[in-house]
Amino acid sequence: MKPFTFHTPSGLSEAVSLLEQHGPDARVIAGGQTLLLAMKERLARPAALVSLAGLPGLRGWRYTDSGALEVGAATTYAALAGATDLAGWHAEIAAVAGDLADRPVRTMGTLGGALCAAEPRFDMLTLVVGLGAELVTVGPGGGRTIPASKFFDSAGGTVLRPDEILTTIRFPRRTAFSAVGFEKFRYRVFDAALVSACCALRLGDDGAVADARVVVGAVHPAPVLVPGVADGPLTDAAVTEIGRRAAAEVLPEELATTPLRRYQRELVGVLVARAIARAHDRAKDQSGS
Repeated sequence: MKPFTFHTPSGLSEAVSLLEQHGPDARVIAGGQTLLLAMKERLARPAALVSLAGLPGLRGWRYTDSGALEVGAATTYAALAGATDLAGWHAEIAAVAGDLADRPVRTMGTLGGALCAAEPRFDMLTLVVGLGAELVTVGPGGGRTIPASKFFDSAGGTVLRPDEILTTIRFPRRTAFSAVGFEKFRYRVFDAALVSACCALRLGDDGAVADARVVVGAVHPAPVLVPGVADGPLTDAAVTEIGRRAAAEVLPEELATTPLRRYQRELVGVLVARAIARAHDRAKDQSGS
């Protein structure tokens, strides 16, 4: 590794000042699971690391007065996985956090770190876009709130500025969706996803699907929102057809030119259908229909 200085600010304002002072040579570190590996392999060579580990307010979760769920960006996967107070579809967030990578990564890795790393195979990218989350940041000019769908760029990075810090991930209130389904395929239990899919849907008073969001991850540099899911009744045949359309939308035949890409195309269709079916079944169970 290239030599670097390690800073432990006592508050967010000091952390932002350090990033502003050191400019592009500074990087934020929380769990360090992605950054330290990149530094070891000399893919990243920061001259200064600004640690978020000791900053108050960046770990844990809380419900706002409006019912939104706010999770601190420095919250570890392991802590989130053990969140027994998350009810309704919010519990799926904890379930996804508890089923990624291996125990050491879950113990050290953080939700915000994964999002800022913007590795498309990471489950949390697909999840936050699929759930329509908002990402709250702070920088020298103040704070801003960025829809998760706008946070990741098509080149594989984020819109986060070098002197900005991601502080909070805000998920919609429980009434926004009736249920959520998340599916992924990986070669080994600790591998990142080859394809992932998230479906968040809401049933109307008549039991029909009133709204649905389906997002596919790990295929392109940023998660892809699949349109037209809630166009009609979700019969078994309709769900299969939506999966087929999703595969064609996310990976058209002209892009599926290698064995891996063709395999991913097949996986998109299967996993989208599974995510929709899982979410729909859960929604019907909860509504008693």
